[in-house]
Amino acid sequence: METIPITEAKARIAELADRVAREHDHFTITRNGRSDVMLISVAEYESMQETLDILGDDETLGDLRRSREDFAAGDTFSLERVQAELERRHR
Repeated sequence: METIPITEAKARIAELADRVAREHDHFTITRNGRSDVMLISVAEYESMQETLDILGDDETLGDLRRSREDFAAGDTFSLERVQAELERRHR
């Protein structure tokens, strides 16, 4: 992550936007020497929002915990069984 003064960011905005979109770089933009805003990709922002939604949903978190416990206990399905079930549902 790079920290850039806002005056430099203005001059390089096209380059910075390309790097953020293509390489998922992050930039902290400063004003008067203080961190003020961040430049991140829309995809990364949406991913963070989705993560926050999941972390804020007790039911989903419970499902994730049970899944981890099931996996640790070996309570899983084979790939073949999952594929067969998906094929059955699509018919």
